[in-house]
Amino acid sequence: MLLLYSILFILGTCIGSFITCMAERTCSVAPVPDTNRSFCPHCYHRLRPWQLIPLLGVLLQRGRCFDCQHAINLRSTYLELLCGGLLVVTYPHDFWTSAPLLLGYGVLLFNSITDQLNFAVYPYTLVLPGILGLLHHRPIMSVPLLILIGLLIVLFCLARYTDKFGMGDVDVLILLACLAPPTAVITSLTLAAVAALVIFTCRRHPGRLPFVPFITWGFIFYTQLLS
Repeated sequence: MLLLYSILFILGTCIGSFITCMAERTCSVAPVPDTNRSFCPHCYHRLRPWQLIPLLGVLLQRGRCFDCQHAINLRSTYLELLCGGLLVVTYPHDFWTSAPLLLGYGVLLFNSITDQLNFAVYPYTLVLPGILGLLHHRPIMSVPLLILIGLLIVLFCLARYTDKFGMGDVDVLILLACLAPPTAVITSLTLAAVAALVIFTCRRHPGRLPFVPFITWGFIFYTQLLS
């Protein structure tokens, strides 16, 4: 069992590294299917194979680029740890039941990075996990579902006619509605809104705040710890 968990964690870290790489390349001028290795954004030196090893690459470099000694952005490292942990925690229960949720996590994390870097969400990435989620659990008419539908309509109108909410945020919430019960989506949105309000209030230079990362963390927190 320990061997299985170790393999799952290593696989999860590789997936986290891949998600980060694809999101960063999508937000830059670098082509996504580029066969060239990644490079340091400061000295532009091509990274050696050992520098690309998830988690170990950063540890071996002690958090600084081996060539220019500039501090390494730990975004990928955090995501590698998170994906490794999520795969270990989620997989053993029932892989086929958890597959839509795991895929949804990956897509949410990808769009969290693109939203943070470029305020961009890619709706086509949400389609597959959304369809798989609907195939595993079909919505049942209930009061929470009606509340969620009304909330989505209000948020859609805000995104459509004002600049207070992004249309990409609405797309992400629709994905959550396909993956989890209405109460989970409403609670995740509430957690995200509270966290975003706290961060926005504490910022020294208030400005536009990417909301998809907050939705993602709220959803992961709820599905892993509260459900």
